[in-house]
Amino acid sequence: MKKIYCLLLAFAAVACGGGQSVSGPVDLQETYEVEGVSFKMVPVSGGTFTMGAQADMRKVKGADSHHQVVLDAYGISAEPVSQAIWTAVMGKNPSSAQGDALPVDRVSWEDAEKFVKKLAKATGVPFVLPTEAMWEFASNEGVFEPLSGVREWCADSFTESPATELTRNPLYADDGSVKVVRAFASREGVAGYSKAGALTFRVAVVTGEPCPEAVVKAIVDQNPDREHVCANETVQAAGVKFNMIAVKGGTFKMGATPEQEEQAGEDEKPVHEVSVEDFEIAQTEVTVKQWLAVMGTLPIGNYEKFPDKPVINVSWYSAQMFILKLNEISGRKFRLPTEAEWEFAARGGVRSRGTRYAGSGDIASVAAYTKNTDGKPVNVRSKRPNELNIYDMCGNAWEWCQDRFAIYGQTAEPGSEWHVQRGGSCASPWDACRIANRSKMPAVNIKGTFGFRLAI
Repeated sequence: MKKIYCLLLAFAAVACGGGQSVSGPVDLQETYEVEGVSFKMVPVSGGTFTMGAQADMRKVKGADSHHQVVLDAYGISAEPVSQAIWTAVMGKNPSSAQGDALPVDRVSWEDAEKFVKKLAKATGVPFVLPTEAMWEFASNEGVFEPLSGVREWCADSFTESPATELTRNPLYADDGSVKVVRAFASREGVAGYSKAGALTFRVAVVTGEPCPEAVVKAIVDQNPDREHVCANETVQAAGVKFNMIAVKGGTFKMGATPEQEEQAGEDEKPVHEVSVEDFEIAQTEVTVKQWLAVMGTLPIGNYEKFPDKPVINVSWYSAQMFILKLNEISGRKFRLPTEAEWEFAARGGVRSRGTRYAGSGDIASVAAYTKNTDGKPVNVRSKRPNELNIYDMCGNAWEWCQDRFAIYGQTAEPGSEWHVQRGGSCASPWDACRIANRSKMPAVNIKGTFGFRLAI
């Protein structure tokens, strides 16, 4: 079976071989009516999420992998299709337990497809079955609460591992007879002709509006807006205060400089001159309490009783989603530091004393690493800061940078999922905690030592 992931353009309701298309933007109404029976639609402005993962990053049952998805705006029904609206459109109610307000069931995927086509004709609105991505995003965002004990058809054909890379408006649209059926934390494949009790569906509409520009810049273009500031400041957002440290711009030698050469990898060479503009960087890694205040829930492996530990099990994409919400709350333009900014700040900026680690030649004084921890992160600020009064730039948690990974002197491949991490962690040996050491990871990866810090 050939696996195809198609990108739905802003005005396409379905992709890859058929279906209706939207000829222009749809002005979504809150309520629609057919034969005197009404149903409600909920607008979804679009955005980004990690598909196949729950809010705490546990995998959705039946999803072998997870990947990042960007969705343009759409609407989805507030409730599964009721028996009343089904009867108004189709004329006969097949449900196992009769009741106008109850969800229709004992309908196949093929039946659901026939229904949405007839509903579209009756209303003049291009209704479709929601893609699995639409369904999961709306569920995750609290647009609707999936009914207990009920499973819902999605438009997609079923595959165990849908994608590993970033996709936009995905629809798995081959001709497979097994289709996706969803519940809150599980997905499964069911033959499209199957009819069973408690097996129902919702309807959706692609509105033709793009997702928020900030999402496109951060996730798709990977070039977020920049705020040109350089001051020591205390920021309060979502009730939590954190410090940003001014880093005066300058020119420095990046890579395996003499104090870094022992155990230096080939990816740290050649040493080259880099200039950075003025910027600000967070005094500490993003903490558990910061994450919880902004996101409302913690990734697996983080605990409210340890509010001052760095948040972990964070992918590059998760960090971007945090930043998007933080910027919405604060009105600022926070971002991840570039790799050059990170190294310049770790070296102490224009105040650098040329040490192997951030603030000292003695790793134990400035870094939580494998020899002085049990392999788990410690509270931020547990060690000495560097020349700029920045903590934990070596050890504690690996820190994502904005950049895609590339060998020095080369350009990263367009669309590469490999991103830079810096600093080493509580589970790293001394050489991994050196300032110049580089690591690369797929942007979707999480681990109990992966965190990040903010820049602006």
